[in-house]
Amino acid sequence: MGTVGAVVVDGDGRCAAATSTGGTQDKFPGRIGDSPVLGAGTWADDRAGAASATGWGEGILRVLLTRSVIAEIERGLDTSAAAAAGLKGLERVGGKGGVIVVNRDGTPGIAFNTPRMARGWLDAGGEIRVAVEADEGAP
Repeated sequence: MGTVGAVVVDGDGRCAAATSTGGTQDKFPGRIGDSPVLGAGTWADDRAGAASATGWGEGILRVLLTRSVIAEIERGLDTSAAAAAGLKGLERVGGKGGVIVVNRDGTPGIAFNTPRMARGWLDAGGEIRVAVEADEGAP
């Protein structure tokens, strides 16, 4: 049930992203969601970072959300600003969802316009952190 995404960068700056989904209930026959579409649900580029998205797939597909976020990093934005910029594009088409991102330096970022979004990350000290609500800390 639901989407599970992961974004990582190794010590050499190699980036990877993965996104799986539980799908959409009562979907139209033949509907393809955003998760398997590169640039929509998942994108990674060693030059900039990696991103994974969740939410209403149609909007995420329309704006290629994860590719848009990584493009913002390539333009010089930090991960939080890049995620927020990508989400503005999603909102422009009436979409709901969220995106997690990490740049090639290992800095995470997140943005979502849903009531909550579960997430976990390693903090700078290597501790596992988790959050659900918007005000529960970074990323």
